Parts: sequence; C-alpha cells; structure tokens
Amino acid sequence: MMEMINLGNRVSNSYMVKLKKGYLLIDTGYPEQFKAFRKKLKEHGVGLKDIAYIFLTHAHDDHAGFLNEMLDNTDAMVIMHPEAVNRLRKGQNSFEGGCTSYVALAFCKIMKLLGKGAHRFPPVDRPKRYIILDESTKPMIEEMLSGKIMNLPGHTADSIGLLLSDGTLFCGDAAMNGIPSLHRIIIWIENVKDYSASWEVMINHHPSKIHPSHGKPFGKEDLKRNLHKLAGIRLYPLE
Repeated sequence: MMEMINLGNRVSNSYMVKLKKGYLLIDTGYPEQFKAFRKKLKEHGVGLKDIAYIFLTHAHDDHAGFLNEMLDNTDAMVIMHPEAVNRLRKGQNSFEGGCTSYVALAFCKIMKLLGKGAHRFPPVDRPKRYIILDESTKPMIEEMLSGKIMNLPGHTADSIGLLLSDGTLFCGDAAMNGIPSLHRIIIWIENVKDYSASWEVMINHHPSKIHPSHGKPFGKEDLKRNLHKLAGIRLYPLE
C-alpha cells in the first residue's frame, strides 16, 4: 500500500502520497487554510519543497484556494484537466447546474448568508507550471504516479480522479461522504448525465477504497447501491 497522509480534515481533505521522488499533493484547501496546512506538513516531517506535483481534481475554491502559495513556495508542477485553465484564471466557481437536494440548497444559502456564497479564490495564471492532461502527457503522468487518471465530469466539466495501483481512488467531488450530501452524491452538479456516467466509470474500475475530497473513505458498493438515485435527481439553482 502506498504511503498516504491527509493534511486537511474530513470537511475538506488534502491528501498527500509518497512518490519515488518527492510527494504528490491532491488538491489544496480553501485560501485561508494554507497556514494550517504548513503546520501539519511540518508535523509529518515533510518540507514544502518535497512536494513535486499537485493533482488538481477540479478548479473550485476549496480545491485550488492556496494554489498560488504552493507555486510560490515549491517547484511543484500542477496536473490538471484542460478546462481547469480558464476556471483557475477566473478565480471563481462556476454556477452552472444546481444543488442536488433541498438539504444541499439550504446549506448553500447558509454559506451565502455567511459571506461565502461567491465562491471566489485567488486567480491562478501560471501556465509554465501546468501539466495539461492530453493523449501525449497522460501515459507519462500515469507511469510516474503508478496509477490511472480518470475523467470524472458532472460535478464540474474539469473533474478528474486518480486510481492508484493498490486500488485507492481519489475521486475529488465525484462523490461525497457526509452532511449535507445524501447517498454519497455531491451537493452541487453541473451535469447530471455526466455525473451518473462518472459513477459508472468509478464502479467499473473496481477501486478497493474511494477517498472523497469531503468525508471519510468508503467502498464502491456505496456507489452501486445509490446509483439509481441519480436517475430522477432534480437540480435546484441558486437564485
């Protein structure tokens, strides 16, 4: 089993995986979490400069929030979907789609009342530090990471996941475990058809354990059991 640490928390996980040379960081947290991240990193005896790659599951504020700080303080390259480039440059979550339940909608409205509704983050425009996934770069990156990179659109168009050789799947927000989500379904979806297809992709790759960006790890059986709930799902846009 590959060495892995969670430098975030169950609300917003930031996983780090030991590579042959250096470490792979899967997502950053919110902008204000950089200080806490550095503290946890130090507690594990790892320096910022030890992080060789950052795997961006998608360009949202809780996943790319302190990406600029990481690029300022490391030599890390960022692995991302092509569509993430413009989203990072904008520095704000897309509001295409909607909330996946009344519970999710209520949560989003509470976030808005607390001043978190704009979902902005410091724009990132560092193309020389990017490794954009395409047919030419993907095989090289997969070999280096000892895993398979999966396109997992639905939550966002730029969503990707990483399945390691030991069966560990980092799915980003292609699934979620805990309130305010229901049935492992993330609270915001841009495209339900794509999201449902991504669940089938994850199930068909038979991961031994799924590590979401929010909540505790769970088994693929949870996705199989709840897949039918996506068929009639209704999205509730934010007003």
